[in-house]
Amino acid sequence: MGARVLNSAPVVKARPEHVTAKIGRPLQPAPSQHAGLDDAQAHALSQVLAAEGDLPPGTPVLQRKRFEIVERLGEGGMGKIYKAYDPTMDRYVALKVLKPDVPATEHSRFHREAVVAANFSHPNLVRVLEVGHSETFQWFAMEYLRGNDVGHVLARRRYISFRVLIDIFDQTLDALHYIHTRQIAHCDIKPENIFITRDAYDRRLVIVKLIDFGIARDYSGPLELHTHITGDPRYMAPEQAVINGRIDDRVDLYALGVTFYEVVTTRHPVEEHFDLPPTKLLELQVKQVFEPPSLFMPENTPPELAAAVDDFVARACAKDPNHRHANALEMKAELNAMLQILDHIKDTGDDDSRHLGE
Repeated sequence: MGARVLNSAPVVKARPEHVTAKIGRPLQPAPSQHAGLDDAQAHALSQVLAAEGDLPPGTPVLQRKRFEIVERLGEGGMGKIYKAYDPTMDRYVALKVLKPDVPATEHSRFHREAVVAANFSHPNLVRVLEVGHSETFQWFAMEYLRGNDVGHVLARRRYISFRVLIDIFDQTLDALHYIHTRQIAHCDIKPENIFITRDAYDRRLVIVKLIDFGIARDYSGPLELHTHITGDPRYMAPEQAVINGRIDDRVDLYALGVTFYEVVTTRHPVEEHFDLPPTKLLELQVKQVFEPPSLFMPENTPPELAAAVDDFVARACAKDPNHRHANALEMKAELNAMLQILDHIKDTGDDDSRHLGE
């Protein structure tokens, strides 16, 4: 994501070689006992420590951080992500580093992604551990996840068991409900941003993590003005095709509906048009009603399950946001209604046999 052999003699494993990245400022001998403070602050701090051994409010605490790069994991529009070792905490992290060629106007968006995600506390959202910068670039460290994203499964053209599928989307909707109640839209829901891992204590449990808040938007306050459209046109809702158009949480529900279509059929509803320019793909999102997914599901799919999938996708991917599910919880309720159909199918001895590719 092996069996363990026990020997009588201890086995010493050599740590793999890493590349030390100059993420923080280099550790150098401090010019004084209290580096980073002016003379007055250093004197005051020395007096307090000598007298009481305590730190008064407002005392600055400086840190020097170092990571050791292990390998590159991926790359996005603004940053590259590396697996890195944190020797201070003795753990691996996913380190996202801002690309050097990103315009200065976008630097604040990178920092905001880190700050927004760092303030989340939900089991289905990736945790941001630290944020910092060096003299040359910005970075932030996230929990390191072992597993694969849904896009990896789709690339193998493997069907996912309906029960596993519903569990994956349930957890994703739990994450969306959490951020939507805070008036934040992810704006980039797609298979590659839904990560499947395993529980650290019970490997039988599938845990879903929603990742990459690079273009998330706060839709509660003043309209954020942009000079261009951001997002993946394969999954963007029609209202996202308008520069500086008003959006809300329903753009995420639309994108999740497209993702559900793709997972349940192993094909994207407009994949035959992927060679078109992004603007043309956006036009399709605005104008073209998707064919029912049941047309591309296995022939042995029970009719009642196929009909439920068609109804779910039609509502989730409605061009008018007012015709979609009102929120993530409503979408989750309709999704879970499919479990009753599956239970009925199981009782009649015609249970779904599709499986998640290993």
